[in-house]
Parts: sequence; C-alpha cells; structure tokens
Amino acid sequence: MSKCSIRVIFGLLIALCSYPLAAADEKQESTGLTQVSEYPLNAQVQVLAEAVTKGSIKTRSLLQQINVEGAMFNYAEQYLILLAKATIKQEEQQHQAVISLIEQAKSLRKHIVEKQLNTPFFSHANLILANSYAAIEDYNNAYLAKKAFVDEYNNYSDAKRENTVKSLTQKYEIAHKKEANALLDNQNQLKALQIGDVNQQQKDQQRNFILIFCTILLFILLFLRQLRIRHKLLILAKTDNLTGLLNRTELFNKGAKLVELANEKAQPLSVVLFDIDNFKQINDDFGHHIGDLVLKKIAGLVSETMRSRDVFARLGGEEFVAILPNTDMDKAKAIAVRVIEKITQHAFDQEGVNYQLTISIGVANLQETKAVFDDIIHAADLAMYQAKAKGQNQMVSYETISDVQERRQR
Repeated sequence: MSKCSIRVIFGLLIALCSYPLAAADEKQESTGLTQVSEYPLNAQVQVLAEAVTKGSIKTRSLLQQINVEGAMFNYAEQYLILLAKATIKQEEQQHQAVISLIEQAKSLRKHIVEKQLNTPFFSHANLILANSYAAIEDYNNAYLAKKAFVDEYNNYSDAKRENTVKSLTQKYEIAHKKEANALLDNQNQLKALQIGDVNQQQKDQQRNFILIFCTILLFILLFLRQLRIRHKLLILAKTDNLTGLLNRTELFNKGAKLVELANEKAQPLSVVLFDIDNFKQINDDFGHHIGDLVLKKIAGLVSETMRSRDVFARLGGEEFVAILPNTDMDKAKAIAVRVIEKITQHAFDQEGVNYQLTISIGVANLQETKAVFDDIIHAADLAMYQAKAKGQNQMVSYETISDVQERRQR
C-alpha cells in the first residue's frame, strides 16, 4: 500500500469524525459558556476565550490588548492565553508551534479541576490540536485529540444536563414543600385553639406546682436553719469561746467515757495537765487582751502536738488538760516534754509579750489512781503543783510524788 493510499484512508477517518464534532461546535456556540467558580477569569481573558472558541478574527487583537508579560494570571487564565496563541499560530500554518503551545497548556491541567476542564473554553484545546495534527498528516494523534474533545464535550453536556435536572427537581420539591407547608399551616391554625387551652391548663398546673414546691422548700430551709442553729448551740455548749477547745463540762463527759472504755479493754490511759507559769503577771504587765492572745496561741501550739485520738480541753483560767487514750506513762511523759519544749522555743512577740513563757506539767496514769476520771485529774493536778514548787518549766509525774505528800494533799 502506497503512502498516498494511507493518507486517503486517514483523511476519510477524519472526515467521518468531523461531522458530529461540527454539530457539537454549533451547539456549543448556540448554548453559550458556563461560568465556573473554581478559577475565576478576569474580563479580558474571558472575552479572549470566547473569541478563540468561536474562531473570531479578533483573537490576535484581543491577545495584544492583554499585558501578558506584566500581569499575574492564575492557571486557568494562563491555559486560555496559551490557547489563544496556538490559534494564531494555526492561522499562520505553524503547526509544530501550535502543538508545542497546546502541550504547554496541557501541563497546566493538573492544577485545574476536572469540572472546569470539561467546559468549552478549555476543551477547545483538543480541537485545535486535532486540526494541527491533521495538517501535518499525523492522523493517529489527530484522531485521539478529536476523541478527547468529544469526550470532554460529552462530559460537559452530561454535567449541564444533570444540573438542569437537579434545578428542575429542586424547584418541584420546593413547590411541593410549599403546598405541604400550606396544609400544615391550616392544620396548625385548626389546632391553635386546642393547644392554647392545653397550654393554659399546663400553665395553671405549673403555677400551682411552683407554689407548692416553694412552700415545701421554705419549710425545708427553715428546718435546716433550725438544725444549723441547734448544731452551733451544741458546739458552743461544748467548746471554750476563747480558744475553741473543749470546755470543762465536755472534758469531764469525754473523760468519764474514755476511762470506762479503757477499763473494759484493759488499756492504759494517761492525763496531762499543765498551767501557764506566772500568767497573772502577763495580765498585770500587758493587759487581759494580751493574756487572751497568749491563751489562744498556747492552745494552738499544744494542739499541734496532740494526736488525732487525743482529747485536748481548757480546764479553766490558764489550765489545760489533755486525755491520752491507750498511752502508758512513758509515752505520756514524752508528749509532755515535747509540749514544754514547743512552748519554751516559741517567741510570743507577735502576741505582745517580750519575754519567754513557760508552763508546768503534771502527768497521771489510770493504773496509779482509782478508776474514776476525777481522781486522775486530781492526781495530775497534784503533780503539776509539785512541778511549780520545783521551779516551774518542768514536768512531774504522779508516780514520783511521795506517799506522805499524797496523803497530805488528800
């Protein structure tokens, strides 16, 4: 088969393909172009694209009006400008230049969404490329380019048709919804009176419920207030107003219970009783207000040395008592020594006393006295007075007091 015969066969193939494509071009020109929003086109580039697509003779003059060198164009606009240049080169029969420009434009396709590439502005590149390939007798590439143009145009037409169907469907659905809403409005109007009556009944019920609830809540608040007042009164009845410690009455109540419990379980129990040395001189030198501050401070310092199970109380005046459950004499002495050291080492300048304060401590144990709390307190008191007689600022246990002294005190 000669080279001339091959050219004739490819020419016939191009002719057969050209008929439906020409009809597609006419349809494209009559329906207009779809503006997409993926890459916006400025006005000059859009007019240029329309001229290229319609084969207008104004393409060259329109391209010259655009400042291609100085302007900044997005990928879509660069694509269309290359397309316009290719159209001009095709008019000049420079088909290799056309193919080169179209290939440059195709390199930009990866930056442009497929929806925009299927529009006639952009798919026209394949038509220009097909004509140039046919002019240089490269009928295989001409056929492929023409087929790509048809495929993209069909995609564009399908998308446009689908959008039209969606638009009509949406309009129908909106109209249908309006009719349904109108029916619902009528039904709502018919039910409005019934709903109004029901709402009024509910409001009346809610108002009655709120009144009942508020009344009950008021009684509950008053009851809780009475409980708080009663609780505060009970605390006040058990505590010393100045130091916040247990008072004398509560001390003897708890002491009696702890002694009874210790006897039942055969456990040791000790009592530490101490008195602030020369407290009267503090009141005389600095006033009773300073004396009260000293009492509060000493109560706080000694409380820090007490254990959670210990009972610490103010016996009266400047005397304090600590009940130490499950504590033998040796442990009670150790606690008493720590208390003396804590008081001796503390400076009472902030309380207004400019000299060192001391305390005298007496310690007694349940095993050394009768099984009555009053007797343990009495024994600790005797030991405390013995500590004062020995020079103050020290601790004396009841077990060290001679029998003669004990009988004399009794």
